[in-house]
Parts: sequence; structure tokens; C-alpha cells
Amino acid sequence: MAFITKKKSKYSTYYVIIENARVNGQSKVVKQWYLGTIDKIIKMAEGSEEKVQPREIDCVEYGSVAALCRIADELGLRDIVNSVSDKKRKQGMSTGDYILLCAINRALGATSESKLNEWVDSTGLHLFMNMDKEKITSQHVWNHFDRIDEAQVNGIYAELVRKAVEIEKINLDFLVYDTTNYYNYWDVLNPSELARMTKSKAGKNHLRHIGMALAVDRDYGIPVYNRLYPANRHDSVVFNGLLEDMFAYICSLVGDKKSLTFVFDKGNNSDDSIKYLDDSRHNFIGVRSPYHHKELCDLEPDKYTLTDIPGTDYSMPVYETRQELYGRERRIIVSYNELTARRQEHRLERNLEKAKSELSFFKKAAKTKDGRSTVESVRRDAKEILSRYHVPGLLDIVITENRQGFTVSARKNLPAIDEQKKRFGKQIIFTNRESISAGEIIKYYLDRYIVEQSFRITKSDNWVKWDPAFHWTDAKIRVHALTCMIALLLVRIAFKRAKEKGFTAGAERMLELLSGVKSAMMFYPKSSKPVRQLCSISEEQKLLLTNLNVPLNP
Repeated sequence: MAFITKKKSKYSTYYVIIENARVNGQSKVVKQWYLGTIDKIIKMAEGSEEKVQPREIDCVEYGSVAALCRIADELGLRDIVNSVSDKKRKQGMSTGDYILLCAINRALGATSESKLNEWVDSTGLHLFMNMDKEKITSQHVWNHFDRIDEAQVNGIYAELVRKAVEIEKINLDFLVYDTTNYYNYWDVLNPSELARMTKSKAGKNHLRHIGMALAVDRDYGIPVYNRLYPANRHDSVVFNGLLEDMFAYICSLVGDKKSLTFVFDKGNNSDDSIKYLDDSRHNFIGVRSPYHHKELCDLEPDKYTLTDIPGTDYSMPVYETRQELYGRERRIIVSYNELTARRQEHRLERNLEKAKSELSFFKKAAKTKDGRSTVESVRRDAKEILSRYHVPGLLDIVITENRQGFTVSARKNLPAIDEQKKRFGKQIIFTNRESISAGEIIKYYLDRYIVEQSFRITKSDNWVKWDPAFHWTDAKIRVHALTCMIALLLVRIAFKRAKEKGFTAGAERMLELLSGVKSAMMFYPKSSKPVRQLCSISEEQKLLLTNLNVPLNP
């Protein structure tokens, strides 16, 4: 029962709503609501009461950190890290706290360790973990990184993946493998086993690079296995050196794993690797360069059969045969994609025109070459131009010496161009899988884009950014790589959960929506306790938060 009663204080008379209830047979006050003085009640009734404005509003990022921290807690990330770190004194932030902090930062903000404190202020991380702001410095981070060696890095990640496989029921029947390089700003004189000079697809040939081998599941791109290696090592050498460790690792995640199917590209092919795969209990799907299979590229169109690709709405011409490769007879599947062929032909014609255009300037310069130049040095310079545009052998270069300098002429090598065009759009897959259709084999190989997506997101400017790494020793680079892979693991698990609930966009879009969810803390003039409230969000954001079990009342 509730009623209004009048109360008096030293300074004024005010009114209160009191609710009574019987407790153990006696009437007791169970709740009270303060209404204020009679003047305040009249203003409230007339709707003329002045609204109290907050004196300060602190708005921070909430949705993304809440989703990733929740997953990290489910995996027991901090406990796993702390179980292997050798921190004796249990005070302040733990090694697990720093690893989680850096992983979330890499996933969402990607700053250097010196700016971690500033980034933390812009997030709601304090709602999910205990933090000592004075201890969030680059030196404290590095000190805790030094507590973890290479074996512990691998052990921590293996345990996290084991928990993820168990919780998320990740299917490890098919794994997609690939490698990439990440550049670094290390001085060339800095001693390192990992950071090496190598050819850079990002155009960073003047910088040192670190190689990363990665295997992900085919369904959601969950990063199951990763290892660092010197970037100047050939992919096939890396692959062959990792196979035994990788299979032992994968099998340990799921107990008695009879076999899995491994998908990889042509850069990993070698006699030793394929022999190891043959001798193991595992299956593989690889690809060969059309350059080595002229007879298959010369096939007439009527040799192909139009084949549906499962899980897609398109078909493509396919030819299947058997050939001896790497010491055994192999199942060979040749597919032809007309759209890819047209794109490759367009790219070739464009590169030929660019090469001819640059050669025209080269011809003019060659006419007045000084006496130090020779026919061979001029030819070498011309070949460098052809290589730059990926058209070596497709333009015939003729160089003649005269009194003033050299005369250079270039003509298209039409037979060589026609021969190369025959390879366009052709994909030559070899496998030891015999029981599945050619269309399924092609689909499994095309799913390599999943691991390429993982590399793309780790090289983006916004999310899960790996490079450049702000560390100068191999030991710290390994822990940096651990935080980046943990960030990728958390993001991919979040994406898996969202996708299973009907989310149709990509992982980057998911992170955009989550990062747009802000939490505001409002400080009022006459109150010592702030009020926290979620800022307005869209229905899409609300649904995403609900599907990821993120509370809407922070």
C-alpha cells in the first residue's frame, strides 16, 4: 500500500511517497520516493519545472569493446596468459590484462604503446576490466611482453584456439593456408632473425619485412594456426618446414582427427611437401601454374563440360583428367573463367602499352648514351622496363650501336603473346580427393579468398592492423603478433556469431556498426554519482548488440 505523507526538516516542509508491506506479519516501509516541496510539486504538475542540465558528458566507445571483451572472457584469455607468465607479485595489472588491452587496441584503434593511455580514455574498457591508468605506459607493456617467450606465445594461442573450437564448434575438416609479409621500420643494422629485406607487394622494398603463415577454417575464417618466419624465405620452403608442426597442432585441437583437407596455392608446391602430404593421412587441394601445362591450355572448347559450382549461382566449363605429378598419378581439374580471361587480357594489353610508352623515352635517351654504355648494358636496362610491367619476352628488343649512341626498337612478339593468352582464365587444380565432384573441388579452392580476407583486414587502416609494428626485437615482435592474432580471433568469432544470427554484411561492416555504439556518462550539478546511458543507436546496431549478447544498459 502506498500513500503520500508530509515531512518537516530544519529548513523546509517536503512530501514523500511511502510504500508499506507486511513483513513477518508486521507493516513495514519497503520503499520511499522523494517528491520535494509543495512548490516543486505544483511546478511538476503544471509542467513548468526547469530541466536540470548535466554539467559534463563523457562519451566513449562501447559496442565494439563490449562485444570483444565478452568473447575474451568466455575464452578465459587473461587466465590463460597469466597461467604461463612468470609474474611473481600479484599486484597491479597482470600480463593477461596487458595482452587483452593490446589485442583490443589492435582490433579497434591500432596505436603505438605510447598512446595506449590516450586511446583507453576514448573507450569504455574500464567497464570490463580493472585498469591502473598510471601503469598503462609503453614501458609497462614492454616489461610484460618480455615475460612471454616464443614457446609460451605458441602455447597461449593454441589454448585460446582450443577453447574457441570447443565453444564455437568450429569445423576443422577443411583449412585454407596462405602466407603474407608485414613491413617494419627497423634499422637495417638491427640484429633480427625475423625482419629481412625482401620484395614487397606493398611497394616497401626499402623496408624490412616479417613473414606470417596462417591457416583458417573455411566457414568463417577463424585463424586456427599461425607462425612467423623470415620474410625472405620462399613460400614452398616455409610450407614444407611447417607441415609436421601444423598437422600435429591441428590434430591436438580435436583429439582423434582422422584426416583434414588442406587448401593452398601454387607458391607452396614442392616435391618434399607433396610427398609429406601423400604419406600423411590428410587430403589436399592445390593448384599448378598453367605455364607448366601447355597441353591442357591448348584444349579445344568442346572438351570442357559446363559444371555447376556448389553454393553459388554460376557454372563454368571444366575438364577433368589424370596425370603423373610429383611421382604419382593425380586427379587434375581444369576450369575456365571467361570473365577472368578478359580481365587478364585487358591487363596485358595495358601493360604492353605502358611498357612501349616508357621504351619510347628510353629510345631517345639511348641515342645519346655516353661511351661507358655497351649493347649489353642498354639491353639490360630495356629488360628492366619490361619486367617492371610484367611483359618480359612479349616485346622483342633490337639494339644497334652507332657513332652517336644506340638505336633501340621494340616489336610485339605475337606468337609469345598468343601463347600467354591461351593460359588466361585457366586454373589447373590437382588433388588426392577422389570422392567429391569436380564442382566441389573448384569451390573449395575458390574459398581461398577467406584467408586473403584475413590478410586484407590485418593490413587495413581501421581494423586489426598488424603493420607497422612499433617494436625492435624479435621477442617483442612475437608477442605483438600474438596480440594481432588474438584481435583477429576475437573479431572472427564475433563475426561468426553475428552471421549465424542473420547478419549478411562483412566483418568490416560489423566493426563499423559496433564502433558507432557510444556510451555517455552524465555528471549532474547536485549529484555525486554520474548516470551512464547508451547513446541513440539504429535498429541494425540494436539487433547486432542483441545477437552478440551485449547489454544495452551499460
